[in-house]
Amino acid sequence: MDGSAVGRCLDLLDSQRREVLRRLDGIAEEHLWWRPEPDAWSIGENLDHARLAGRTFRRFLKGLWPLLKLTAWPVRRRPYPTKIDDVYERPGFPLSVGWVWSPRYTPARPAPLATLATNLEAEHNRMRAFYAGKDEHLLGHAWLWDPAMGAVNMIQALRVVAYHDAHHYRTVEERLRALDVAQEQRI
Repeated sequence: MDGSAVGRCLDLLDSQRREVLRRLDGIAEEHLWWRPEPDAWSIGENLDHARLAGRTFRRFLKGLWPLLKLTAWPVRRRPYPTKIDDVYERPGFPLSVGWVWSPRYTPARPAPLATLATNLEAEHNRMRAFYAGKDEHLLGHAWLWDPAMGAVNMIQALRVVAYHDAHHYRTVEERLRALDVAQEQRI
């Protein structure tokens, strides 16, 4: 996209997704849906959850945007932050709330990797379409409040979506390593 903070975040969503899917190329369906523990999500569930959480976030912002841009307009010429730390690395940050966005696809209701990849790419494209053409100065002054994160503007919130995806992609990598160990132990 462009060199703006929003463009960089959207490009990061795409590059992270492409990289994790590259790593999963050729994975057996049984491995895609393998759970290392009964209450742990599989690779497929992590991918589908990332899509659902992003969709919820986008829909939330889409509904709030008409009001938020009005509140941002009077202060649009002031400086605004674009960076935010990885909130998922904060001590005490609530990480066990994923059940709110339970995956649609599960080991009991699996889908092929191609379906998960298409769905995740489509959601990222919808995110890109939502942000496209919006004045970054307005986005930088469109403030949201989250009990766990505090106050974030719509640019920072988009970066949090990329952190969220990365958090789940790291879990995917952990599952792949656990699969390698499990396969080595069978030899």
